Amino acid sequence: MDPINKQSLYLKALFFLFFVALGSGSPYFGIFYKHVIVNSDGTPAIGAIGLIFFFMPLVGLIANVPVGILADTFRSGKRLITCLCFGAAFFAFLVGLTGGDIARAWGVGGKFIAIFILLFFMNCCLMPLSSMIDAEALLFLNRHSRRERYGTYRLWGTYGWSVATVLMGTLLFYFGIDSLIFYGAAMAFVVLGLVSWSGIEARPAAVPIHIPWNHLKMDKFFQGFLIFIFLNGVFSNAASSYTGYFFDDVMKTPLEIGLIFGAWTLFEIPVMMFSRVLIDRLGNARLIALGLLFNGLRLILFSFFTLETPFIWKIAASLLQGPGFGFTHIGIVDFADRQAHPDMRATYMNIMNVARMSLAAALGGIMGSWIIAHWGSAFLMQLCGLGLIALIFFVAFLIGRHGRQGNRNEIS
Repeated sequence: MDPINKQSLYLKALFFLFFVALGSGSPYFGIFYKHVIVNSDGTPAIGAIGLIFFFMPLVGLIANVPVGILADTFRSGKRLITCLCFGAAFFAFLVGLTGGDIARAWGVGGKFIAIFILLFFMNCCLMPLSSMIDAEALLFLNRHSRRERYGTYRLWGTYGWSVATVLMGTLLFYFGIDSLIFYGAAMAFVVLGLVSWSGIEARPAAVPIHIPWNHLKMDKFFQGFLIFIFLNGVFSNAASSYTGYFFDDVMKTPLEIGLIFGAWTLFEIPVMMFSRVLIDRLGNARLIALGLLFNGLRLILFSFFTLETPFIWKIAASLLQGPGFGFTHIGIVDFADRQAHPDMRATYMNIMNVARMSLAAALGGIMGSWIIAHWGSAFLMQLCGLGLIALIFFVAFLIGRHGRQGNRNEIS
């Protein structure tokens, strides 16, 4: 097979399998914690769960940027992805064991400590993976195609998410074993690691390069954008961290939860498929603003869910997730790649990931637990929805006048 076509298929497989792993676990992590980390009276230890959602994103502070620098300096994206996948699989499997008989007599304190330590190491491996795969795809596209076609590759991640979320919901419905959440993720990470090892480096091996830090220091536009990324991450992660927790109260079965998570990517498919057209015609600023609007409305509608709400209305409201995430994601990735120096693409992606998924997710995690403890999970959904809509004005002020303009850096 032609090397370019082989690398194209390889990147699509990475996106698909990474989101199979992510979809098997992340939407259901809150349910696992809710059922495993419980007080002596059987109620969820929401304070301990909140600490997990606060501290685990902070792992990205020590994992993301160093991995991005290593990838850019030594041009070793494929090897790093492989090692990270096997590490994530190992620690995810160990977390799954804490939900079984081996930890039944540990008590809430013992389980919390064990899960906390294992999650720390798992997230050291997991956190950089998304940015690494994005960077590898953009390196390939800037060399052999156009960055605006990124969505057609990321689309395979949407397929993987849909398959995994519905499958995991079905397994939980029929078997009722919470540990399947982490076992499934571990198995998917093993397969992803094996596939990653078989690929081709997006950049040929070369003498280690000097990272042009002055480019980042002088890039005030990107630094301002990081403020938006942080604020968006606070609201988005506060909601997403506890969506499974919230759904456990308002859905009748895990199968319903799985169907919701799987169906809400439906309209993400055309967004990713036509990403080049959308970026060319609307620009990244308008796409981000539209995504914030759709996601904000979705969360506000979620806040009105009860057990008695007809399932068809729950499905309908969840469909806003597709365009909401799709528009925001391709707009953000397009903006960051245009701003990045050709030798700093992985570094830029990982810095952005720190702002969005580390600092912001930590604050969102602890804020979410506090709000749930005082006003309930429905109020959290509503507040986060209003916050995302308010950020539209920030986007309009910061990058609205720039549209899709930015650096058009190519691979050196």
